[in-house]
Amino acid sequence: MAAEEADVRVDGRLDEPVWRGLPVQTDFAIVTPDTLETPPYATRLRLFHTDKGLYVGVDMDQPAETIVQRLTGRDVSINERDSIGIMLDTSGEARYGYWFELALGNTVSDGTMLPEQRFSREWDGPWRGATATTETGWSAEIMIPWNIVAMPQADGRRQIGTYVVRRVGHRHARWGWPPLPFNSPTFMTDMQPLLLEAVDPRQQIEIYPYASASRDRIDGDTDYKAGVDVFWRPSTNFQLTGTLNPDFGAVESDDVVINLTATETFFPEKRLFFVEGQQIFVATPRAQVDGRPVGRTSPPYTLINTRRIGGRPLEPETPAGVQVSERELIQPVDLIGAVKMTGQFGQLRYGAMAAVEDDVTFNATTDATAALKLKAPGTDYGVARLLWEDNSGGATRGLGILSTAALNPGRDALTHGVDWHYLTANGKWKVDGQAFTSDIDGQAQGYGGFMDLEYTYRRGMQQRVGLEIMDRNVDLNDLGFLQRNNYYRLRSAFTRTDSNLSWARDNEFDIRGFAQRNLDGLFTSGGLFASNRLILNSLSTLVARLHFFPKQFDDLNSFGNGAYRVEERLEAQFEYASDASRALSWSLGGGFSEEGLGGDSFHAAASVGWQPNDRLNARLSIRRDDRDGWLLHQGEDRFATFAADQLRTTFSLDYFLTAKQQFRASLQWVGVKATEQRFLRVPSTPGNLIPEEKPDDLGPFDFSVSQMALQIRYRWQLAPLSDLFVVYTRFADQARPLRGAGFEDLLQDAFDDPLGDLFVVKLRYRLGS
Repeated sequence: MAAEEADVRVDGRLDEPVWRGLPVQTDFAIVTPDTLETPPYATRLRLFHTDKGLYVGVDMDQPAETIVQRLTGRDVSINERDSIGIMLDTSGEARYGYWFELALGNTVSDGTMLPEQRFSREWDGPWRGATATTETGWSAEIMIPWNIVAMPQADGRRQIGTYVVRRVGHRHARWGWPPLPFNSPTFMTDMQPLLLEAVDPRQQIEIYPYASASRDRIDGDTDYKAGVDVFWRPSTNFQLTGTLNPDFGAVESDDVVINLTATETFFPEKRLFFVEGQQIFVATPRAQVDGRPVGRTSPPYTLINTRRIGGRPLEPETPAGVQVSERELIQPVDLIGAVKMTGQFGQLRYGAMAAVEDDVTFNATTDATAALKLKAPGTDYGVARLLWEDNSGGATRGLGILSTAALNPGRDALTHGVDWHYLTANGKWKVDGQAFTSDIDGQAQGYGGFMDLEYTYRRGMQQRVGLEIMDRNVDLNDLGFLQRNNYYRLRSAFTRTDSNLSWARDNEFDIRGFAQRNLDGLFTSGGLFASNRLILNSLSTLVARLHFFPKQFDDLNSFGNGAYRVEERLEAQFEYASDASRALSWSLGGGFSEEGLGGDSFHAAASVGWQPNDRLNARLSIRRDDRDGWLLHQGEDRFATFAADQLRTTFSLDYFLTAKQQFRASLQWVGVKATEQRFLRVPSTPGNLIPEEKPDDLGPFDFSVSQMALQIRYRWQLAPLSDLFVVYTRFADQARPLRGAGFEDLLQDAFDDPLGDLFVVKLRYRLGS
């Protein structure tokens, strides 16, 4: 329904006159689990729009003793609380859209969506929402301005798709209108049409100036910075975003991961500028990390990984006798500025992005312990994207082009890709693929690609197969992410979800596998992986996994010194988790795995969560690993196996003074103690590692590792997307010879000798048009 003016104070109470005369939608259905039955509590939905935005009012019945209110930071996903959300297909043709979720207590989450159910949290918009408790349950009001979302150009009337979903925490359930289960083959295509009158948002410009001060407690330096972010949307189908002298010192720290292999760990983007408007640059489903599947997942395949921008600098060329410390090499590079453009013209969507890094100064030392400074140029980055989409006749077709450039005087890297997409009208058949090439200074041009085929037998039952081929030279990692090259792989995955069982609420079964050979014909990876997640009627969860790896060759972890054979392996693990909507929740798990050259490893894990009220949330998790026969590279053609103990501890505490003021403390720590067992060498031709007596001049390989990340953070949301941050971060990454220390000594060492110790105060404020 359209209205010329709306006198609505968004406070969660539907007491304004405009709500009384609107049509009421009540025909919600249970969509998780996907029974499509009528919910036990009523939901009354009202919608209307003006030329400025969409207004959503929802009145929800629910017994007071079952209401679950949990305050969290923005975009934190938890199932065990009550919330209301709306999804909008703003393209009107199931091409792209947005989702908005408002939890009881006024915690908000939002993001973007692509066909049919590819959801991302990598977008934040300045919309408004509020909730209130009522005599019969609770209510919510939401106002979404039209000028914060992308829409095609239209004169007069336009149509968009809508879907409203209510989350009921104490039942671990979702109720939707229209009744669209999340495991349906079509989703965006089947949203409820909503006709809009006279919606042609005016030009919008938003300016976000910021000022920050940071204190490096190791170097004793204090840095003052000021900059600005600008968002300009002259029409519904075009947006230009720019940032000058950005500062990312208040960003949440990454997870602590000990990785002693030759393959890189992927970390998601968390910086607002780069997550804003990124959906056009997501070329295929493989470019996103799947959210919460029960089955074994792979890292992304993507030409764009914006974590490269302003990340670690290229290592400088150093004269003989000059050393640069590890701390200098991991410091993020400052950005001078960045700009991003996205838009749509008919069936074409497009995007472009550029970023310029500042020059880098490294503090170095000489053999004579003299101090000096080395300078190296930063890297300039560029991205261009064009996507054609068509859904005439019911089926959806797409063809895209994506090019990237990472330009540095020491190394220029270009990539180009073509991606294609097809979805049948009934959603049963889906095809996605991409072919790409890389062109890097001093290297031969590389080629690679993949294609995935997905078939939906019925709601909740899917089969996927995929083929990928990467030649020896393809390399996307100057701006993208590709874990390895030199291989071809065939993969398959089958998933089945059954709901409303007599003995459980639902059960998700996943079996998948793959086989991989390198271009020399060696079988270098493969396995069969079965997983099952069971949600009991008590709302407890039981997860079991069984993995099998056949005999294979490892051609990566010798770091270029040859391929070697590892034996077949078996892994098994389980986890039981209690109902997380309770004030006290817990989980317990464990498992075992066989090592590549023999030996059994075991692990045990436990966690406990405490939520005595909606403002306080504390969680502690511990995992202990006991490894026998851990195989690690020791330089050149040398390997050794180790007996190792590993302890991982994670603690977090969140306290909300109000829904807009959050105090958060988090500590992640991983410690490893490893004792050498056997010494081996890589054979001259692919085969078994060769046991040998270790030369006396090598010394013991026993080692310890201690990694720690501590962050204490206060955030005050002054207005939508306007925040005051006070952040203290301390992190360490130590690898030392083993000296008989206990885990408590390793943790103390991490605190006493950090790589980073930083205090940041930052104010960012939105000046709207």
